[in-house]
Amino acid sequence: MDKNDPLLEENLEDGTGSPTEDFEEAPNRRSPLLRLVALITVLAFIGLVVATSWPDQKIPLAELVSKSYQLKNDTSTDLAQAVVLINVLSRSQGASIAVEQKTGTGFNIDPSGVIITNHHVIEDTLNMTITFPDGKVYKAARWSSKPESDLAVIVLEAEGLPAVPVGTTTPPAPGDKIKLVGNPLALNSIMVEGNVGQYLRVKDMQGKIFSIDAPIYPGNSGSPVFNMNGQVVGVVFGSISWQEGGNEKAAGVAVTIDEALALISALHMQ
Repeated sequence: MDKNDPLLEENLEDGTGSPTEDFEEAPNRRSPLLRLVALITVLAFIGLVVATSWPDQKIPLAELVSKSYQLKNDTSTDLAQAVVLINVLSRSQGASIAVEQKTGTGFNIDPSGVIITNHHVIEDTLNMTITFPDGKVYKAARWSSKPESDLAVIVLEAEGLPAVPVGTTTPPAPGDKIKLVGNPLALNSIMVEGNVGQYLRVKDMQGKIFSIDAPIYPGNSGSPVFNMNGQVVGVVFGSISWQEGGNEKAAGVAVTIDEALALISALHMQ
């Protein structure tokens, strides 16, 4: 997906993913997020990232770490133990020789090792390692991806790995409280909380996409979105930003977990 394409088509989806009224017929329902042209930013962490280049609403790193510590004390540690760091050595796009190192987040849903992450995290991979919070490192046995959903599945050959449950019954609804765990800005296993925003249509992407009102940084690509029952209901793949009242605003964007499960089923990878 082209990062410079407009993110939103002029249509909004409800919590079930069904189209609501066309925007032009309901102008009073437009929010600042949907009135403006927003651009998607993928969140693989490539090289050095200057945190101050991100929108002002992002919280300072010290506060981010402190809040994460507090949230973990109030949340099952099993959730964070299944969230992994993905280190990738890949070919630089447009280059035949140059390589780049990037990191992202993924999460394990099976004790044998079935990792869900983003396509853009593993794209053009030359070498890949998966690190669990306990420090154990695994090589990927095989992987596959679906660019049009920006999803990827990595299979390990292991056993007894920590895994998280997935929510397959009802998609998250706007306003639902959520938590997510990721590896932003070279930090490990950072937990944040927020709310589900609106369902969006994203150009050139398939699946049900929703915005997230929570701190999102480079390195959060592939982070699991947990509902309050501790089930994964979405996968973070990027962020959007827009101007409102002279200030830059930002939100995360995620695809619902059913898209990832459909990919696994189609590939017979679990």
